[in-house]
Amino acid sequence: MISGNLRSMPFADLMQWIAMSQKSGTLVVKGRRFTKKILFRQGLVDAVTSNNPREHLGYYLVGWGYISEEELTRLLSQQQTQKVALGELLVQSGRMTRDEVDRIIRIKTEVTIYDLMLWEEGEFFLLDEDAPRREFQGLALPVDHFLFEGARQADETRRIRELIPDASYIPTIVQAVDEASLSPQQLAMLWEINGEQSLETIALRCRVPVFEVLSFVYHGMRAGVFGLKPPPEKTTRIPGATGASWRELIREAENSFTLGDYYEAYKQLCTVRERFGSVGEAVEHANALEQRLEAEVARTSLGSEVILELALSIQEIGYLNCSPEEGFVLSRINGLYTLPQILPLLPGPKLKNQLIIHNLMQRGIVKIQESRAVGKRETSVPFRRP
Repeated sequence: MISGNLRSMPFADLMQWIAMSQKSGTLVVKGRRFTKKILFRQGLVDAVTSNNPREHLGYYLVGWGYISEEELTRLLSQQQTQKVALGELLVQSGRMTRDEVDRIIRIKTEVTIYDLMLWEEGEFFLLDEDAPRREFQGLALPVDHFLFEGARQADETRRIRELIPDASYIPTIVQAVDEASLSPQQLAMLWEINGEQSLETIALRCRVPVFEVLSFVYHGMRAGVFGLKPPPEKTTRIPGATGASWRELIREAENSFTLGDYYEAYKQLCTVRERFGSVGEAVEHANALEQRLEAEVARTSLGSEVILELALSIQEIGYLNCSPEEGFVLSRINGLYTLPQILPLLPGPKLKNQLIIHNLMQRGIVKIQESRAVGKRETSVPFRRP
C-alpha cells in the first residue's frame, strides 16, 4: 500500500506511478473540503467518485436539462431498490441515449481528475488489494489522457484566477465581438452572455465543462471585449444537489463502502441519522449499511491477539490532517496493548473506533503486529483487507 501527501508527491507523479505499476485498486485523496476516489484497473482509470456536489452525475443531469430535481429524486430511490447505476436507469427508460450518458460520465470523470491537478496539498492512500463490491461503468482510460490535458488546464486555470476569481461571477459584453471568428461552441457561449447569468450557469446551459466558459471569457477579457460583474449575494442552488436528500447521502455512503473507505461510509450514515432520524426508510438504510460495516470489520485481522503500534514518528503524524478523534485514538496506541485492551479506553461506539483504526491502517499511520500473548516477541505483518 502507498500513502502520503501531495506536498511531497504531486498528483501527476502519483498517477504516473500507478499507471507504470499497473495497479488495481482505489486511490483516495482527501483535501481540506472534498474527498475524491479514483478506481484503477491495471493502471487504467475506470471510474471516479467525489463528495463535491458539482462533480456528481446528478449535477450534470439536472444542470444540463436532461431531468428535473424531482425526477432525480425518484431515480435515486429506484436505484436504491434495483441496485442499478443511475446512467443505466436513464438508458433503460429511454430518457437518454447510451452516447449521451457516456459523454456525461466521461466529462464528469475528467473534471474531477483535472481539479486534482490543482491540489497542492491532500492526504492520499491507495486501497490496492480488493476489487470493488459492485461493477462500475468501466472507462479504461489511460493516465496520459488526463495528465497532458490536465496540466494544460491547470496552468490556464491559474492564469484565469488572476482575472476571474470563480465561476459565480457574471460576464458582460463591453465591445462588439467578431462572431465570424468564433467556433459553434463559442458562439453558443457568447449568446448566453447577457449580464445576468453567471459563468457556471452559462456552462450548464451550453452543456460544456465550466472550464470552457472560463477560458472563453478570460481570453475575451484580455482582448477587451468582455467585462465582469461580482456575483449576487444570494447563494445559488447547485443543480442536482439533493444534499437535503437522504437518498443521496446513502448513495455516497454506499459508494464509499464499495470502494473500501469504511470510515467515510460510517460518517456518512451518521449524517443520515442526524438529519433524517425521523424518516423511517432513511434510518432503515443506515442501519443496514452499519450491519454490513460490522460484518466487514469482523472479517479483518483485528482480533484479540492484534497489537497496534504507530507506523510513523510523532513528528510525521503532526503534519497529517487528523481529526481530534483520530488524534485521541493515536494517543492510546503504544505498541504494547491489543485492540480489545485499547477499545474500552476510547469514547464513542465500538464500531466507530474500530473503523477509525482501520482507516489509520489504510493511511499507513498505524500498523499491526500479531502475537500469541502480550510480552512475547512480536512479528510485523502487513495489513491485508479481507
